[in-house]
Amino acid sequence: MKLFPEKLPGQLARGLDSIYLIAGPELLLVEEACDAIRKAARQAQVAERVVIDADGRYDWSQLGSASENLSLFASQRLIELRLPTGKPGREGGAALREWASGQHDDILLIKCQAWEMASEKTAWFRDVEKAGVFVPCWSVKPHRLPGWIQARLRARGIRADDSATAFLADRLEGNLLAAAQEVERLALLYGDGSQLNLAQLKEAVADSARFDAFRLVELVMTGQAGASVRCIRGLDDGATPMPLIVGALARELMQVEAFQTLSRQMPAGRALDSLKVWPSRRQGLEASARRLGAQRVRNALARLSDLDRMSKSNDRAEFWLNLERLCVDLAARPGRAAA
Repeated sequence: MKLFPEKLPGQLARGLDSIYLIAGPELLLVEEACDAIRKAARQAQVAERVVIDADGRYDWSQLGSASENLSLFASQRLIELRLPTGKPGREGGAALREWASGQHDDILLIKCQAWEMASEKTAWFRDVEKAGVFVPCWSVKPHRLPGWIQARLRARGIRADDSATAFLADRLEGNLLAAAQEVERLALLYGDGSQLNLAQLKEAVADSARFDAFRLVELVMTGQAGASVRCIRGLDDGATPMPLIVGALARELMQVEAFQTLSRQMPAGRALDSLKVWPSRRQGLEASARRLGAQRVRNALARLSDLDRMSKSNDRAEFWLNLERLCVDLAARPGRAAA
């Protein structure tokens, strides 16, 4: 059964299914769907959770064993299979088809942070969807984003008119995580039962997501050069402390550098575990590490040291100009950066 994310809570309220496949490129929706299933499992007294990282080295014969091995603590378990690429391969596909065709007390949650439409034509997918629930987590299209924000605000007890949600959607440029965070902030500011108009919303978000230092980091790391420049100019206009921006970029680049080093010594999943990277950030961090390469990261960290000195000398014009150049270089495709 195919079920879109907004319909999942209703399905879970009626009871847990035997298999859930949560897949798509929108990490916020993937994480929220998985969290909802975990919560429903706990409420149904499914006390034990088994996590399996199905990377390229995973022995798929262990999937059946995970369910067959009796638990000392629970009669039913939630088996969370993390399949980052969304592609189990021939052996994995066969193992998933076998699971879907069998009888199991345990609940299987398959989590994919990458997904292609072609995967929905495979035999393993068809068997899983027939046996359980498939929740596709695609990015919200621009014309639907105001409605998505409005629904999220209503869920937090806030009503906003169409012009207000359209303004917020345009400001956040399709970033669902930033939109979700902004909704939570508005809920804290105004509380349940509030009614927001455009003027109130403009005042409330004057120094929020789009012009935030951490938003800049996200734009740079996902290769959005133009949006990065606009964000930098917003940070400048808002008199954002320069050391704060340097620190946010430095933390992200140092984590990318640490992952690049560790992933040469161990599987990527173990490297991310070692660095304690949040699940919702893992795919983005891996993509940044591949796109930038070790030499570009080292060069960028050296240039950040220069920016740090500029920020403390109060040479604002030089700081903002050099910050723009660095961020554009980092956001550029490999081979086009000046760094």
